Amino acid sequence: MPAGGIRIHACAADGPGSTYASWTTLMSENDPSSLPAVRRANFWSTLSVICVCVTLAWITHQLFRPPPSLPPARLWTPIVVTGGGEETIIQAGTRRLEFWTPSGRTRDYLARDGGAVRDRDKWEAIPSDEPVQQFGALLRTNSDVLGYRRAEVWGQGHTIFKPGWWWTITVTTNYSAQNLVHAYRGFWKSTNTIYVERIENPGQE
Repeated sequence: MPAGGIRIHACAADGPGSTYASWTTLMSENDPSSLPAVRRANFWSTLSVICVCVTLAWITHQLFRPPPSLPPARLWTPIVVTGGGEETIIQAGTRRLEFWTPSGRTRDYLARDGGAVRDRDKWEAIPSDEPVQQFGALLRTNSDVLGYRRAEVWGQGHTIFKPGWWWTITVTTNYSAQNLVHAYRGFWKSTNTIYVERIENPGQE
Protein backbone atom coordinates (compact mmCIF):
# COMPACT_ATOMS: atom_id res chain seq x y z
CA MET A 1 0.00 0.00 0.00
CA PRO A 2 1.46 3.42 -0.86
CA ALA A 3 2.66 5.54 2.04
CA GLY A 4 -0.05 7.78 3.48
CA GLY A 5 -2.88 5.72 1.92
CA ILE A 6 -5.97 4.38 3.63
CA ARG A 7 -7.17 0.89 2.84
CA ILE A 8 -10.87 0.05 3.29
CA HIS A 9 -11.97 -3.60 3.06
CA ALA A 10 -15.67 -4.47 2.66
CA CYS A 11 -17.56 -7.71 2.17
CA ALA A 12 -21.01 -8.35 0.72
CA ALA A 13 -23.14 -11.47 0.52
CA ASP A 14 -25.53 -12.26 -2.31
CA GLY A 15 -27.79 -14.34 -0.06
CA PRO A 16 -27.91 -17.44 2.13
CA GLY A 17 -25.33 -19.97 1.14
CA SER A 18 -23.73 -17.66 -1.35
CA THR A 19 -20.08 -16.93 -1.62
CA TYR A 20 -18.66 -13.66 -0.35
CA ALA A 21 -17.28 -11.09 -2.66
CA SER A 22 -14.65 -8.68 -1.41
CA TRP A 23 -12.82 -5.71 -2.69
CA THR A 24 -10.30 -3.23 -1.49
CA THR A 25 -10.42 0.51 -2.09
CA LEU A 26 -7.32 2.57 -1.83
CA MET A 27 -7.68 6.32 -1.31
CA SER A 28 -4.72 8.61 -1.02
CA GLU A 29 -5.00 11.59 1.33
CA ASN A 30 -3.14 13.60 -1.27
CA ASP A 31 -5.89 13.11 -3.86
CA PRO A 32 -6.69 16.63 -5.14
CA SER A 33 -10.21 15.66 -6.15
CA SER A 34 -11.46 14.74 -2.65
CA LEU A 35 -10.14 16.83 0.31
CA PRO A 36 -10.63 20.34 -1.17
CA ALA A 37 -14.30 19.57 -1.86
CA VAL A 38 -14.82 18.45 1.73
CA ARG A 39 -13.14 21.59 3.03
CA ARG A 40 -15.30 23.80 0.85
CA ALA A 41 -18.45 22.07 2.11
CA ASN A 42 -17.34 22.53 5.72
CA PHE A 43 -16.59 26.22 5.11
CA TRP A 44 -20.04 26.99 3.67
CA SER A 45 -21.78 25.01 6.40
CA THR A 46 -19.91 26.93 9.10
CA LEU A 47 -20.63 30.26 7.41
CA SER A 48 -24.36 29.45 7.21
CA VAL A 49 -24.48 28.65 10.93
CA ILE A 50 -22.69 31.91 11.79
CA CYS A 51 -25.13 33.94 9.67
CA VAL A 52 -28.12 32.32 11.37
CA CYS A 53 -26.66 32.97 14.84
CA VAL A 54 -25.91 36.62 14.04
CA THR A 55 -29.43 37.14 12.68
CA LEU A 56 -31.05 35.60 15.76
CA ALA A 57 -28.86 37.71 18.06
CA TRP A 58 -29.85 40.91 16.20
CA ILE A 59 -33.57 40.06 16.37
CA THR A 60 -33.32 39.30 20.09
CA HIS A 61 -31.52 42.61 20.69
CA GLN A 62 -34.22 44.55 18.83
CA LEU A 63 -37.04 42.86 20.74
CA PHE A 64 -35.67 43.11 24.25
CA ARG A 65 -33.46 46.21 24.31
CA PRO A 66 -34.66 48.87 26.78
CA PRO A 67 -36.09 52.09 25.36
CA PRO A 68 -33.66 55.01 25.18
CA SER A 69 -33.58 57.15 28.29
CA LEU A 70 -34.58 60.60 27.09
CA PRO A 71 -35.87 63.59 29.02
CA PRO A 72 -39.64 64.03 28.62
CA ALA A 73 -40.61 66.24 25.72
CA ARG A 74 -41.95 69.67 26.62
CA LEU A 75 -45.43 69.99 25.13
CA TRP A 76 -46.06 73.48 26.42
CA THR A 77 -43.61 76.16 27.55
CA PRO A 78 -45.07 78.95 29.73
CA ILE A 79 -42.78 81.98 29.97
CA VAL A 80 -42.88 85.47 31.45
CA VAL A 81 -41.08 88.48 29.97
CA THR A 82 -39.71 91.12 32.34
CA GLY A 83 -39.82 94.86 31.73
CA GLY A 84 -36.22 94.62 30.51
CA GLY A 85 -37.16 92.04 27.87
CA GLU A 86 -35.70 89.05 29.69
CA GLU A 87 -37.56 85.76 29.38
CA THR A 88 -38.11 83.49 32.35
CA ILE A 89 -39.58 80.03 31.94
CA ILE A 90 -42.17 79.12 34.54
CA GLN A 91 -41.20 76.08 36.57
CA ALA A 92 -41.25 72.72 34.86
CA GLY A 93 -43.60 70.07 36.16
CA THR A 94 -46.80 72.03 35.58
CA ARG A 95 -49.86 71.38 33.48
CA ARG A 96 -52.71 73.29 31.94
CA LEU A 97 -56.34 72.26 32.32
CA GLU A 98 -59.08 73.70 30.13
CA PHE A 99 -62.84 73.32 30.55
CA TRP A 100 -66.25 74.99 30.16
CA THR A 101 -68.72 76.55 32.58
CA PRO A 102 -71.95 78.42 31.95
CA SER A 103 -72.12 82.18 31.76
CA GLY A 104 -74.91 84.64 32.57
CA ARG A 105 -76.05 84.34 28.94
CA THR A 106 -76.22 80.56 28.76
CA ARG A 107 -79.75 80.31 30.19
CA ASP A 108 -81.24 82.01 27.11
CA TYR A 109 -79.97 79.27 24.79
CA LEU A 110 -80.65 76.06 26.71
CA ALA A 111 -82.75 73.27 25.20
CA ARG A 112 -86.31 73.10 26.49
CA ASP A 113 -88.94 70.46 26.93
CA GLY A 114 -92.46 71.89 26.85
CA GLY A 115 -91.07 75.41 27.27
CA ALA A 116 -89.12 74.55 30.41
CA VAL A 117 -85.37 73.94 30.82
CA ARG A 118 -84.58 70.25 31.16
CA ASP A 119 -83.73 69.08 34.67
CA ARG A 120 -80.22 67.97 33.62
CA ASP A 121 -79.46 71.49 32.32
CA LYS A 122 -80.93 73.63 35.12
CA TRP A 123 -77.53 74.10 36.79
CA GLU A 124 -76.42 76.02 33.68
CA ALA A 125 -79.22 78.59 34.00
CA ILE A 126 -77.38 81.03 36.24
CA PRO A 127 -78.88 84.55 36.56
CA SER A 128 -75.54 86.41 36.22
CA ASP A 129 -71.80 85.91 36.18
CA GLU A 130 -71.56 86.25 39.97
CA PRO A 131 -71.34 82.44 40.41
CA VAL A 132 -68.56 82.43 37.83
CA GLN A 133 -66.59 84.91 39.92
CA GLN A 134 -67.14 82.78 43.01
CA PHE A 135 -65.95 79.64 41.22
CA GLY A 136 -62.73 81.40 40.20
CA ALA A 137 -62.15 82.43 43.81
CA LEU A 138 -62.73 78.85 44.91
CA LEU A 139 -60.09 77.54 42.49
CA ARG A 140 -57.53 80.00 43.84
CA THR A 141 -57.94 78.70 47.38
CA ASN A 142 -55.90 75.66 46.30
CA SER A 143 -52.17 76.45 46.39
CA ASP A 144 -51.55 74.07 43.48
CA VAL A 145 -53.60 76.35 41.20
CA LEU A 146 -51.08 78.92 39.99
CA GLY A 147 -53.53 81.05 38.04
CA TYR A 148 -56.37 81.05 35.54
CA ARG A 149 -58.01 82.97 32.74
CA ARG A 150 -61.40 82.66 31.09
CA ALA A 151 -62.97 83.88 27.89
CA GLU A 152 -66.54 83.86 26.68
CA VAL A 153 -67.02 81.40 23.87
CA TRP A 154 -69.70 79.83 21.71
CA GLY A 155 -69.66 76.15 20.95
CA GLN A 156 -71.49 72.91 20.46
CA GLY A 157 -70.70 69.35 21.48
CA HIS A 158 -73.27 66.83 22.69
CA THR A 159 -75.65 69.70 23.49
CA ILE A 160 -77.00 72.60 21.48
CA PHE A 161 -74.99 75.61 20.30
CA LYS A 162 -74.72 78.00 23.24
CA PRO A 163 -72.43 80.53 24.96
CA GLY A 164 -70.37 80.00 28.10
CA TRP A 165 -66.96 80.58 29.66
CA TRP A 166 -63.86 78.66 28.56
CA TRP A 167 -61.35 78.37 31.39
CA THR A 168 -57.61 77.79 31.27
CA ILE A 169 -55.93 77.11 34.62
CA THR A 170 -52.22 76.53 35.24
CA VAL A 171 -51.57 74.03 38.01
CA THR A 172 -48.76 71.95 39.45
CA THR A 173 -48.59 68.25 38.66
CA ASN A 174 -49.99 67.61 42.15
CA TYR A 175 -53.30 68.94 40.85
CA SER A 176 -54.97 66.38 38.60
CA ALA A 177 -58.05 66.45 36.40
CA GLN A 178 -59.82 64.55 39.18
CA ASN A 179 -59.07 67.40 41.60
CA LEU A 180 -60.68 69.78 39.14
CA VAL A 181 -63.73 67.57 38.63
CA HIS A 182 -64.20 67.30 42.40
CA ALA A 183 -64.17 71.10 42.79
CA TYR A 184 -66.37 71.53 39.69
CA ARG A 185 -69.09 69.11 40.79
CA GLY A 186 -69.03 70.40 44.36
CA PHE A 187 -69.61 73.99 43.23
CA TRP A 188 -71.93 73.61 40.24
CA LYS A 189 -73.88 70.64 41.66
CA SER A 190 -73.78 68.87 38.31
CA THR A 191 -73.41 65.17 37.61
CA ASN A 192 -73.22 65.65 33.83
CA THR A 193 -70.17 64.61 31.85
CA ILE A 194 -67.32 67.13 32.14
CA TYR A 195 -65.01 67.73 29.18
CA VAL A 196 -61.43 68.60 30.21
CA GLU A 197 -58.38 69.25 28.03
CA ARG A 198 -54.97 68.63 29.64
CA ILE A 199 -51.66 69.96 28.33
CA GLU A 200 -48.46 68.86 30.04
CA ASN A 201 -45.30 70.84 30.77
CA PRO A 202 -42.95 68.08 32.01
CA GLY A 203 -39.72 69.50 30.54
CA GLN A 204 -36.57 69.89 32.58
CA GLU A 205 -34.46 73.02 32.71
